[in-house]
Amino acid sequence: IRFGNADKKVVFVEFSDPSCPYCHIAGGENLEANQSAGAQFQLKGQGGSYVPPVPEMRKLVDQGKASFVWVYNPGHGNGEMGTMALYCAQEKGKFWAVHDLLMSKAGYEILNGTDPTGKPTTGPIVKNDTSKSKELANFFKSAMNPTDMKNCLDSGKYKDQLTADTTLGGESGFDITGTPGFFVNTTRFNGAYSYTDMEAAVKAAL
Repeated sequence: IRFGNADKKVVFVEFSDPSCPYCHIAGGENLEANQSAGAQFQLKGQGGSYVPPVPEMRKLVDQGKASFVWVYNPGHGNGEMGTMALYCAQEKGKFWAVHDLLMSKAGYEILNGTDPTGKPTTGPIVKNDTSKSKELANFFKSAMNPTDMKNCLDSGKYKDQLTADTTLGGESGFDITGTPGFFVNTTRFNGAYSYTDMEAAVKAAL
């Protein structure tokens, strides 16, 4: 899933799994995930120094300074339906709205059946169950028409895309074995790095 002009001086690539807790940490939409992961991931607003990289990358794309590519990699195991929902959302120009819901605490819970601390939840649980397309589509109703989402999920049109994305993550030169994995051009950052750790590579490229 691509945003921006590939000829920009900075190309960001994120290998991600919407069910992965550290992808949530890097996404900046799930404060509980950051709080439960230790001092190094505490946000500035929580008294820490961690700056989630994904929102910062989006800002540069919106400013026309960078491009961004999102690729699925099964780093946690429950992200297949969530990933197909992201592809469905991209069809309608709703990727970021659906992404932000998925990367919230509630999004983590509906995909995993637990909160970021491991405590079981009481709401609907989707995981990779294709029969739960209605529940997942309804979860996104504030961002996208749930009928459109359900029809897209039920079509299965993006199932093969999961395999294609996963293959890309394992190809020579990428060597992505977990999530999240980021590239700033050819500089690799395996893990939920703070944007402050990536900033020097970004500034050098710009």
